Amino acid sequence: MPGSRLHPRVPVKRIFCLFLFAVASAGVLAQPVKLAGPDGASLSGEYLRPPKGSSNAPAMLLLHGCGGLRTKSGAISARPARMGALLQELGYGVLMLDSFTGRGVREICTVPIPQRKIDTTLRADDAQFAISWLRARREIDGNRVGVLGWSNGASTVLRLIGRTTPNIKVAVAFYPSCKRALANDQYDPEIPTLVLIGEADDWTAADDCKQLDERLPGDTFHVVTYPGVYHDFDTPNTSLKVRKDVPDGVKPGAGVTSAPDPKATEDAYRRTFKWLSLWLDPTRNPSIWRDGYSQQGRKPAP
Repeated sequence: MPGSRLHPRVPVKRIFCLFLFAVASAGVLAQPVKLAGPDGASLSGEYLRPPKGSSNAPAMLLLHGCGGLRTKSGAISARPARMGALLQELGYGVLMLDSFTGRGVREICTVPIPQRKIDTTLRADDAQFAISWLRARREIDGNRVGVLGWSNGASTVLRLIGRTTPNIKVAVAFYPSCKRALANDQYDPEIPTLVLIGEADDWTAADDCKQLDERLPGDTFHVVTYPGVYHDFDTPNTSLKVRKDVPDGVKPGAGVTSAPDPKATEDAYRRTFKWLSLWLDPTRNPSIWRDGYSQQGRKPAP
């Protein structure tokens, strides 16, 4: 069982039905978009409009990992494609942001962290521009925007929520590196954030995230861990792989492991949809929207 105090209930059958929808339609409904980025950069992405007829819909920004948004063939990677289609079916507008292609970068997984030209600070800047783009759309409720990221994109999420005004209401981070945030004694985010990570992850350490969770007051920074589960556990159509070409892991130079885990994925997706609904749906928990989340008098209303 995962280590957690949260027990959301979204019907499993519903998730699998949505998964089939995602596989069938993710690549069809996405609309290529261009938007301005920091320092005059031109960012690209794929936008999934909320279901037809929707107005004032919530929206989610999806941030890819170090491998980029696209496969070598140019298709959207399976992980954001699936999540994007699931969220769209649930009523969200979804922007899958590409921080690499417009800068001539294919991937950064094999680049040592100190040598990367695109770091989480720059990607958090990209995210701020993308959030503004989402908030300005007529079909989107600008007060109900969240962000979700994987791996390097999840680390970007942690960087983003540490800012004073990220202009989002909720965040989800799949297996981020919590090392930098843990080392910063001033790190104290106010955005409700769900972190999902495997305890066997040798790419980003679960222990760092658990220590960060213990240090931060309240329960709006919430970490769920999965025993025996590795990095990339929710990536579909993959198998266990040890990557020796990745220099930065829990044990630098030893390589990193990625492996799918259907049970962890099912639980993580259920928790994700519950978490987003809690903070982005005013009818789901009206008291939160009316009174705000109060823990030691420091958490603002969502």
